[in-house]
Order: sequence, then structure tokens, then C-alpha cells
Amino acid sequence: MFSTACSGGGGYEKPANLCDNPETTCVSASVRDLLAVDGDTFELRRLNAAGGEERVRLRLIGWDSPETGNAAQCAAEDALGRAVETRARALFEAGSKVTFLPEETDRYGRVRAHVYLDGTHIGWLLSKEGLARPLDEGRQVDWCAD
Repeated sequence: MFSTACSGGGGYEKPANLCDNPETTCVSASVRDLLAVDGDTFELRRLNAAGGEERVRLRLIGWDSPETGNAAQCAAEDALGRAVETRARALFEAGSKVTFLPEETDRYGRVRAHVYLDGTHIGWLLSKEGLARPLDEGRQVDWCAD
């Protein structure tokens, strides 16, 4: 679907759904409450105790997708980043349930989490189309090197 010049191609092993473990406490929500900010950051909208809307940013653990705009390192990364945002939104529109296993908060205030769409890890779904890659924590994926 996308040029391998910047995409990486996929072919990664499908991760297990950590939420299938009965001893794990995961959070479930309708996909209608989740917005794709980009391919590895999502925003969960929910009502707080006072009845107002609260937004929580989720950052995928273990996966990276290309950046857009000023955060992109090259024009190819920016174009691929826009494509991944569009694809993530389409996946959410076609899905019905999101489940996530939250962990700690990162330095940007996002909740780091494993995020599953209808039981399948969203990072892996995007990687099948070259729109995400496994991430070694602490190392940035170079989307412009290919």
C-alpha cells in the first residue's frame, strides 16, 4: 500500500493480547470515545465525576509511527505520518471496542499503554501496512533512513 522507502514493510510477530490474562486489569471503551492523534498516540474522551468531558492521551508501548509537520525529520516521514493518522482513524471507525492496559505516564503526560482494537494490538495492525514499527524503548525509529 505504501512505499517501502520509508515504511519498513511489516511482517512482525503478532503480539499477545495482555488483556486476555484474567489477572490483568485493563480498561475497555467504545472506539467512538477514542481519537487517533497519530499512529502511536490516541486520545480517550470520557466523562468525569462532575459530568464534564475529560481527555486522556495514550501512547503505545513498544511501537512507533512516523511524525507529521515540524516533528517529521523529512518530507517522506511527514507524508507517511499523515497516511498513518488517516488509517488509524479508519480502523477505529470500523472497530467496535478498544481495550488498553495502562502503565506509567511519560514525560509528556501521556499514559503509556498497550492498546487493542477488537482484541488485536493497534501497533501490529498498523505495522502490517508499513505504518508502524516495533520500538526499542529509548531509541527513535528513523523513518527517513530507508
